[in-house]
Amino acid sequence: MKYNYRQRLHDLNITLSQTGRQTCPKCSATRKNKDEKCLSVTFKSDAIYYKCHNSCGFTGIVNYSDKDFVISNKVYQKPKEPTQSEKNLDKLVRYFDKRCISRKTLLTYGVSINENNEMIFKYYKNGTLVNIKTRKNLGDGKKQFMQSKDSEKTFFGMDLIPMQAREVIIVEGEIDVLSYAEVGLYAISIPQGGSDTKLECIDNCYDFLDSFDNYIIAVDSDDIGKKLQSNLINRLGKHKCKTIDFELFDVKDANELLVQNRDDLKESIFYAKSVPMPTIETIDDIENNLINIYRHGYDSGLSTGWESLDNKFTIRKGYLMIVTGVPTRGKSFFVDNLLYNMTKNYNWKHFICSFENRLEEHLIRYMQFHTELNFSQTFKPFMKEKDVLESINYFRDKIYRVKLDNSYSMDDILENAEYAVKRYGVDSVVIDPYNKMKNIYDGREDKYIDSILSEIQVFARRNNVLAVFIAHPTKMYKSKDDDGIPNMYSISGGASWYNMADYGIVIHRNKDKKTLSKTTQIIVEKVKDFHLGDPSGGVVEMDYNYKTHKLEEKINDIWQ
Repeated sequence: MKYNYRQRLHDLNITLSQTGRQTCPKCSATRKNKDEKCLSVTFKSDAIYYKCHNSCGFTGIVNYSDKDFVISNKVYQKPKEPTQSEKNLDKLVRYFDKRCISRKTLLTYGVSINENNEMIFKYYKNGTLVNIKTRKNLGDGKKQFMQSKDSEKTFFGMDLIPMQAREVIIVEGEIDVLSYAEVGLYAISIPQGGSDTKLECIDNCYDFLDSFDNYIIAVDSDDIGKKLQSNLINRLGKHKCKTIDFELFDVKDANELLVQNRDDLKESIFYAKSVPMPTIETIDDIENNLINIYRHGYDSGLSTGWESLDNKFTIRKGYLMIVTGVPTRGKSFFVDNLLYNMTKNYNWKHFICSFENRLEEHLIRYMQFHTELNFSQTFKPFMKEKDVLESINYFRDKIYRVKLDNSYSMDDILENAEYAVKRYGVDSVVIDPYNKMKNIYDGREDKYIDSILSEIQVFARRNNVLAVFIAHPTKMYKSKDDDGIPNMYSISGGASWYNMADYGIVIHRNKDKKTLSKTTQIIVEKVKDFHLGDPSGGVVEMDYNYKTHKLEEKINDIWQ
């Protein structure tokens, strides 16, 4: 059975979803006072602790997750309990009465009003107040929301979901949660509305979400709601999602349906449709895309961050990039420059399986990219401590790596990568390099390479991420003209690497006796899709800038 903390608590017959006391499942039934709440359950940031205060020995710890990433959590500010206005309470009740939501439901979910006539929604996680959302100008039709500064973004209503629940409804706003509560159904709401694309609430509540077998996505039927629905499905997985189309009921959202007909709202979950299987395509699925391509042409992809390289290829998720080159000639450095550009320009997050350097060393490189200063105080100009702290915070939710205390097969890497995609919303997966993986195979290596490249290519398409695979060459063809520049066929396993790649890149620096050239050659050998680049490839030269610590394009190359 898949591990998750809610399932573990359920198996232990612990029914609480926040800190509190209950009867002990081990000894209460045999005691004289069967109703004594002798078991304390404490939800802390690291784990859940339970202990029976009688002598039965029922005590232990339940961890939130069995996954362990080398990345620290953000530090959030917990808000103070808000003040409430009894004088304005009637106004709040009248407001919700028009929306068919009762005073009892408002009390259950802690909805209140303050002296400034602001509606207050309190967000709890494991019994702790983590965020307060206020709506100003109650009743005047203008929706103006504000949330607690530096608060942890979670789901509204999550602490009220029964521990035994295997399915949860996800909605777009707090009032929709209250609407479903009115008909006896439990729902949770994202905190930032339908325009939220980061969905940080999933990152912060992944272990809670992972405990459910299914999700019913019941967001607004407008364009913003449909975009949110798509983002939620991508993060939570098509196989576990169902969707409700409120247009079937000629309404926009759950509250409108409650006002129109409460029985229809209760039955709406029976109209939830499974998301179509990702392995089966129909003409209906691609009709709009086909018309859009006809009218506007193919999307050209995202910029690499270098104009000269954009003339050779652009970046798109769902593709496999294979990078090779002679050891120590700059393969990993080029990839790190590319990843940083994608983060700087598009706010991308990255999952990196790097076997050749530690997280500290890796992060220092990114910090130097970001600040354009030296990390070492030996060389000027160097970072001040405030620069170090700012850089750490900048990359905190953008770089994720597997620990280097284990040997990883492709299956191990992709299992961890899928977890990072679902939990953190990463946009790229990097494996560096092939020869340091745990590669165990019987028979021919090229057949094995075919299978693992096929796995990562399918993974990239299914999870809509850019996959980057770095591999050293094993065959060198040195002549007086090319300084032993390898190609895609030089990698162990030969043609498989070239055939499977969507992008095939060779990184090279010429060597004259013992001196390496300052110029890095990015040799584009393959771009599979013509609308993402030039199929004939080509060479772009870049220089290392000692002041900025980055690869920078030669000015004359931009205009070629």
